[in-house]
Amino acid sequence: MSKLENDANALANDSLKSQEVLQSLHQFSSVSIGMQQWFEKTMEEYLRRANLPSRKAVDELAVSLRRIEEKLDRLLPQEMSAAPAPRPARTRRPPGAASPSEPVAAEKKTRRGTRAERS
Repeated sequence: MSKLENDANALANDSLKSQEVLQSLHQFSSVSIGMQQWFEKTMEEYLRRANLPSRKAVDELAVSLRRIEEKLDRLLPQEMSAAPAPRPARTRRPPGAASPSEPVAAEKKTRRGTRAERS
């Protein structure tokens, strides 16, 4: 395997000494760069017509958003940013209403009146 690698490296080194190979590589890289630039322009135009942001616009927006968040963090008091205020329990009962485990002071009403009235 080493001999094969050495032979391939020697062949590549010998071919790079040739002016024709170097010119071909230069032309290939120039064409490749040109195609990349054309593709980027075409994609930018397509995204602009489709009213979509480009990668560059999204990156700029992310940097701007990070800057704004850092400024907000500096403006907030340290107590607020460290621990958020406790939130009340999420139940269907309003705050201060009797919980189901507590005895109910008022009697239940039915369509005909309270149970005490029927007795």
